[in-house]
Amino acid sequence: MACILKRKSVIAVSFIAAFLFLLVVRLVNEVNFPLLLNCFGQPGTKWIPFSYTYRRPLRTHYGYINVRTQEPLQLDCNLCAIVSNSGQMVGQKVGNEIDQSSCIWRMNNAPTKGYEEDVGRMTMIRVVSHTSVPLLLKNPDYFFKEANATIYVIWGPFRNMRKDGNGIVYNMLKKTVDLYPKAQIYVTTEKRMSYCDGVFKKETGKDSNAICSSMDGPRDDHTK
Repeated sequence: MACILKRKSVIAVSFIAAFLFLLVVRLVNEVNFPLLLNCFGQPGTKWIPFSYTYRRPLRTHYGYINVRTQEPLQLDCNLCAIVSNSGQMVGQKVGNEIDQSSCIWRMNNAPTKGYEEDVGRMTMIRVVSHTSVPLLLKNPDYFFKEANATIYVIWGPFRNMRKDGNGIVYNMLKKTVDLYPKAQIYVTTEKRMSYCDGVFKKETGKDSNAICSSMDGPRDDHTK
């Protein structure tokens, strides 16, 4: 009788340990709960990792479309770190603090290698001007292969982003996702770009399209 009770206790403990292990794996990693969420009318909704402060479903942003899949961006940020490209970042020694954020945003092709102590190592999102796309394509293996967990949001005027074969920047991006199918590259929709242009003009009194047309190129090196 004692042996039977002992065996049942071992089985129960093993079951509980296995359950807890599976629970930890679920919490630590970004996962889908399709069966459970179907009951609530939210099939395929993703949840951000447990390491973030709050567990919330990812929000869908219809103004940003994946170049390869044509699906909208799904993203939800709790604590953001928007890292400047300026040379003023050098010597700030805030890299560790930046890397603690749930969403880390960088601009264009601003480097992290060699500047980790000041600007951090992690990059979740890069917001890239249409004029900076060629700079990324100078080192495509790094940006779209090694750093394939990074989300790239490309913005620019409709004339460069159109999908009818006449959008010079969009054509570059299309070739890029063909070569690097795991690259997460999104472009702003025409409607979203018009909204952003309106906000820019309201805040600055200047036309963003005119400014983009007159740019010689971005300054993305932290040493400048």
